[in-house]
Amino acid sequence: MLSCANIVDFRAGPQTVVNEQRQNPYIDAKMTYRLDKLVERQAEFNLDFPIFLEGGIGTDFEYSLEEVRRKVGSVPSNPVLLFGEPAYWRQKITSRFQLNYTTGTIKGSEWITNCFYCIQNAQQGLKVYREFFQNKLKIGKTGPIYEEGFCIVE
Repeated sequence: MLSCANIVDFRAGPQTVVNEQRQNPYIDAKMTYRLDKLVERQAEFNLDFPIFLEGGIGTDFEYSLEEVRRKVGSVPSNPVLLFGEPAYWRQKITSRFQLNYTTGTIKGSEWITNCFYCIQNAQQGLKVYREFFQNKLKIGKTGPIYEEGFCIVE
């Protein structure tokens, strides 16, 4: 499996407040975009099976885009893996989902929670993919709603 990345070059000038981040050493191929092309980068960010690691605002941005892409149907309801401890993902995702749910601002789209799976190891990730490819994963509009905003894989 090829590991690809769309990198943003944050070097802009003296007003820049973004700290440059270390590049993932496991990337096999990359495309680098200048800061002023951030929107174009996202338009070309075609992921079939995204895996998110713990991260900051960039992770939040890309997570939100994947959530929207599934909701509007621009991509199929494929699983998205959230790698890391459930406590971390609860802090990042749960309160936003629950607020949207209780206020009714996502009425009819609550199912989106069944596209996101929190894993802590490769075996759990393979379990999600195996169930998905065997059509055993309850995912999409007819699947369950997870009140934390994602499913924790045991």
